[in-house]
This record gives sequence, C-alpha cells and structure tokens, in this order.
Amino acid sequence: MELRIQAKVRQAFGKQNKKLRKAGMLPAVVYGRGKETLSLEVPGKNFQKVYQQAGESTLVDLLIDGKGEKKVLIHDVAKHYMKDEPIHIDFYEVDLTRKIHAKVPVHFVGVSPAVKESGGVLIKNLNEIEVEALPMNLPHAIEVSIEKLKTFDDLVRVADLKVSDKVKVLAHPEDVIVKVQAPRTEAELAELEKPTAEAEKAAIEGLTKEEEKPEGKEGEEGEAAAAPETKGTKEPEDKKAKKEPKA
Repeated sequence: MELRIQAKVRQAFGKQNKKLRKAGMLPAVVYGRGKETLSLEVPGKNFQKVYQQAGESTLVDLLIDGKGEKKVLIHDVAKHYMKDEPIHIDFYEVDLTRKIHAKVPVHFVGVSPAVKESGGVLIKNLNEIEVEALPMNLPHAIEVSIEKLKTFDDLVRVADLKVSDKVKVLAHPEDVIVKVQAPRTEAELAELEKPTAEAEKAAIEGLTKEEEKPEGKEGEEGEAAAAPETKGTKEPEDKKAKKEPKA
C-alpha cells in the first residue's frame, strides 16, 4: 500500500494559518530524532484521504518540495473543537533501522454467538494495543476474532493475539481485550429504575408540602411578626456602613 502526501515548506505562521486553512491547506510540522525539523503546509484533501487509510501506525511517504522524500508516521492530528476537522498535523520522521513504540488499532471481526444467540452485550476494553517494531514492520491494525465468545465466561486476552514475530506486544498478557456481558434480568432493571422512581416520588411529595404551607400575613402586621422592630434603639452608623474589602 503506497501512501503519499505532498508538502512544501510553510511560510505562514500564527494568525496567517487561518488564511492557509481557508485556501484548503493545513499547517504541519515534521520532526524526528536527529532529524531536521520543518514547518510545512499540506493539501487538506490529500491528507484526509491518506489519513483514513494509514491511521497513525502505517508509514507514509512525505514528499517535500525542495527537500526530497521522508518516511514518516502521522504522529498527532489536532482537530477543531466543534467541527472535528484537522487543523494541524505532526509528522514523525522515523529511522528505519531503529525500533519504535506505536499504538495499533484493534479491528474486531466475526460474530459472537453469546451476543447473537444469547442477547449479550459486547464489551470492548481495548481499542488499541501498544507494540514495538521496526517502522517497516508495524502492523496497520490487529485483528481480533470474537467468534470464540460463545458464553458469558469466554473472553479474549492480550495473550491470545496472533501477531508477527517481528512485532512485540507491550500490553500485559492478562489484559482483557473483549468479552460479552450477560443481559440484565428484569429484577436488575427494576432495581436500577428504583432510585429514579423514589427520587421522583420524593420530589412530588416535597412540592406538595410546599404548596400546603400557610402563607405569611401580609401588610404591616405580617412584617412586624417576621422582623419585630425594637423601639427606642438605633443601629450604630458604623454597623450600617458596608465593610470595604481589605486591599
């Protein structure tokens, strides 16, 4: 699978990046251990297409005008907080002779009998697995079959993964990747709904009690009952004055 992204050295920085994005380009940077760090701009559509295929664990050819070709990983993608669109990319230039750590996505395949036939709920505990390998040997994804999940006691652990001998899995062997949870019984569902029903009942009772409270007397007589005034006394002026906060 040949994946390429065109790029050129970026001259726009700071607020100018906004104009760059409006023109369909994305600001980016490429760096690596002992490698030259460059600020770049890449075509947004070209990047999106490659990113969908490569993810963050597949090598990509980064073709930079005037700088040649670099083997990189898409290391980090910053996205707009509302639109969920890329606004900045970090490329990591790899040394093909050195092993690196990377998180590889898990792809679940097949159908679980415990889900299909027994109505269980599939619980995915891990959606990516950290591995160590040479850049050229990094898997694009790790497939996990859920067909062996026939009962609610069955599960798939990290130790069950089938990967190349050129790839070292760094996750703990006993970590559970996926399992099936039994559907809740009617009694359990009723127990879950009970606190909500009790809270609603308490709220209704509270409102009813508020409505039943006698209203206070209106007019001067009521005001006197609520806050009787002591005749013949005056509040000292210094107590009336509002205290200023200390500087």
